[in-house]
Amino acid sequence: MVDATQPIWQTEACPNCGAALRGEYCHSCGQKKIHRHDFALRHFFGHVVHEFTHLDSNKILGTFVTLIFRPGHLAAEYLAGRKGSYINPVRLYLTFSAIYFLFAWSALSDIRGGVARTARSQATIAIAKKKGIEPLALAQKIYQKAEKYAAAFRFGSVLVSGLFLTLLFYRTGKYFVEHLVFSLYLYSFDFFFKSVFALLFIVVAAAGGQLPARVLDLFYPIMLIYLAIALRKVYQQSWPKTLAKSVVLFVLETLLFIGINMAGFIIAFSFA
Repeated sequence: MVDATQPIWQTEACPNCGAALRGEYCHSCGQKKIHRHDFALRHFFGHVVHEFTHLDSNKILGTFVTLIFRPGHLAAEYLAGRKGSYINPVRLYLTFSAIYFLFAWSALSDIRGGVARTARSQATIAIAKKKGIEPLALAQKIYQKAEKYAAAFRFGSVLVSGLFLTLLFYRTGKYFVEHLVFSLYLYSFDFFFKSVFALLFIVVAAAGGQLPARVLDLFYPIMLIYLAIALRKVYQQSWPKTLAKSVVLFVLETLLFIGINMAGFIIAFSFA
């Protein structure tokens, strides 16, 4: 009978990198020594359950809660080298940006009446007449294309945001990537918060109600407050300086957002 605790490999070498094993884990690559009982069905499913209910779920929940309720803390922790407890900023940014462009961008545009307004524009009417289609159908097509182009530009805009921070905090001596990390977390919150607003309107509409479009204006003061607290946490400057730079950065980011959307629509109209 085979001893279930006996390693599969009789040599004391790591099967992954070949280094000499010293205990249950390889000191070179970190892989655990494999035993036959690791392939037992009960052990396998126990490991799967553990992965879903302990490590990743705790990290996801911790990152999510910290991002929302502790502005700037994730960036401060990451820049201090304490990275293990939270999701990587790039991964977080990609996740929330995908959610935003999956449903929130178009939903928020509809709330603002963007499609109907575009359908009434002279440019849309002229192009629709030339193509022999309804202006509303053309406007919807333009919005779909504009969303794709804007999403592509939005991915690159985080680099521009890092440049804004570099200029505003050039005396801090921080590297560009340090500013970029802050921007990734800031944009993640931006995407998340806008998605929450979009979801709120969708849920209320599904329940038979209707929220006024001006509710969306609440986003701006909340985002400005969040930005100021985050900048204070990461850059440790006085409140007067922090507040002044928060307003400047907020204006620059707003103009950048408007410019990206305009570029998306210009390209969409060009290929309509």
